[in-house]
Amino acid sequence: MNRFSRLLLACLLLGSACIHRDIPQKLRIHQELPTSGADLSFVLYQSVGVGLNPGHVVRLVQDERIAEALETEILQARESVHLSISSWRPGEASERLLRAFESRQSGVACRVLVDPIDSPGFTEQAQPRLVQAGCDVRFFRPFVGAEVVFSDERIEARHHRQLLIRDGRSGLTGGSGVGPAWRGEKAPVGAWRDTYVQVEGPAVRQFQRAFAEVWQEASGELLPDSAFPTLTSQGEARAGFVASNGSPSLSHSERMVKVLIASARRRLWLTNGCFIPTAATADMLIRKAREGVDVRVLVPGPRHGGAHGVLAAQRATYERLLENGVRLWEYQPSPLHARTLVVDERLAAVGSMNLEPNSSALLSEGTLVVEDPQLARSLAVSFERDLGSAVEVHRDAWRQRGLFDRFAYRLPPSVIGCR
Repeated sequence: MNRFSRLLLACLLLGSACIHRDIPQKLRIHQELPTSGADLSFVLYQSVGVGLNPGHVVRLVQDERIAEALETEILQARESVHLSISSWRPGEASERLLRAFESRQSGVACRVLVDPIDSPGFTEQAQPRLVQAGCDVRFFRPFVGAEVVFSDERIEARHHRQLLIRDGRSGLTGGSGVGPAWRGEKAPVGAWRDTYVQVEGPAVRQFQRAFAEVWQEASGELLPDSAFPTLTSQGEARAGFVASNGSPSLSHSERMVKVLIASARRRLWLTNGCFIPTAATADMLIRKAREGVDVRVLVPGPRHGGAHGVLAAQRATYERLLENGVRLWEYQPSPLHARTLVVDERLAAVGSMNLEPNSSALLSEGTLVVEDPQLARSLAVSFERDLGSAVEVHRDAWRQRGLFDRFAYRLPPSVIGCR
């Protein structure tokens, strides 16, 4: 893509991102839902076609351990490695993955799918090395010629799932793609704060099917039968992977979030790297807070909250939430890419879901929903640790903010898209 095309694409993206997509009539779940077990699984199945099946081992993987886990999976592969990523940027994490693909065992099939819109430098730096290493590399809805100018739908409807599947038996998913680095003791300033989960068990087949769907679109090819082995029970956790495609009305990702909110009885702790809730989502959070549920929301802070319009749209939602008992924190040290939910003491969700209407309308997302006390406990400990690096937005202080802040953050909620 030449310089003029890149500039034109940026202008079109900016314009399309500002379309207001918050529909007042969107789903609100009013009844109390089951909190666990087969009943909750059936509610999810009714809502998104995916239940929570037993037989899983699920591990929390965060920050600098994400690159280590991805690298280990690639090196341990015996048959295939499938990687589907929304963003691939140069840096330490990229180098580690490239070296792992170059060092993988002989005969291991390698398929890599990347969304090009948020992957600067990939075609010049990473793609040649992957191809040289024998990987089949494809792009999700690449832009060709006049499509850059005339195909708004292809510009907007992008890929945001993060998936790595090893031998069809083990999977990883989380909030962001391959960044310059993830946080850690020796990570550079600005390294990403992110959360992934690693899973073994029947849900990995759902990971593989989600990868096969986008791979078929990008390559015109089906995966071989061997990519879908029979999977046996690996542990006690119940889990299901919710793959969501953008929908102008109501995506599976948004339906899933509404079910999880409605199931909360005591605790609803939410971390989201793109928090611009619709009126319907805000209504449900407020209802839970009024019912006595401990509703806490952790979002990006002003230093790392992306474009000013995104931060403005995020902060435009604060007043109503704070006035009605929802507690809010802004994360300070680094860009926040984690997308997680902790519900009560047993239920957790980790994935790429943005709580923002443009994302729901346009992006393909993926989230692993897990019923497992150990994972919920680990995620709750992580959430509380993150609050130690965040600043709480208090209701009274927000009421008394200065005139400039009041003017700067008066954009209507949910008018700016983010990834």
